[in-house]
Formats: sequence, C-alpha cells, structure tokens
Amino acid sequence: MEKIMWELPLKTVSEANSSEHWTISSRRHRQQQFFIRALFHALDKEVATPCTVTMTRLSPRLLDSDNNVSAFKFLRDEISECIFPEKKKSYMTKEGKLRSIKGRADSDPRITWKYSQEKSKTLGIRIEIESILSE
Repeated sequence: MEKIMWELPLKTVSEANSSEHWTISSRRHRQQQFFIRALFHALDKEVATPCTVTMTRLSPRLLDSDNNVSAFKFLRDEISECIFPEKKKSYMTKEGKLRSIKGRADSDPRITWKYSQEKSKTLGIRIEIESILSE
C-alpha cells in the first residue's frame, strides 16, 4: 500500500453553523483549494485508485461529527478533482472568464472518505491518502 500524508495550518469551520459574511468564507474556500492544488502539483506521481482519503481536523475545540464532515466540504471537492482531473468541468461567464464547477468528482466510488478530529493547540488539518492496491 502506498500512503501520502500532509499536515497544513489551515483553518476549517463548520459550514452548517457558519454565520460569517460570504466574502470571508469564499476567501477561506479559495485558500484551502489553492493549497490542495499546490500539494498535488508538487507530487511527482499520480494517486493510485482505489484509495482511502482520511481528513483530520486539528483544533483546540472539537465539533459534532456532522459539522466536522461539513468543515471539509471544499477540501474534499478539490482533492477529488486533483485525483480525477478528467472529471473537472468549467463554463464561460458573460464577461468571457472561465470558471470551474466544483464538486463533480467526489462521488466517484474509487475513493472512500473518512473524517476524524483531534485536539491540538494549533489549528490545522491532516490529509492521508492511502492507495488500496489489488493483488
């Protein structure tokens, strides 16, 4: 089995209970997705599928289990698009800008998603991608 592990100092927030202004959450989502794309770009090999992706939230305070899952929504979308770039969709705006449509690849049955959380003094996330090789 092949395993990739990253730890990033990214803040995750429960999207279900968030009452912040949309520009603040949008900036956080873009930042999260930028760092995930950068990690995959620096990776010198493709992720073998089928695989299990475990995302762990590191924070001083724990969330409810359903809120923990919603905190990783935008990270999940970006990870799945980096694993399956052929499923990436986009459209052209009226102004002529190309915009990507997120969330198309994360339903692929070749990825098993797992979520956890740990108490930590610093905010962050841990992503573990473990390939399940058929023998």
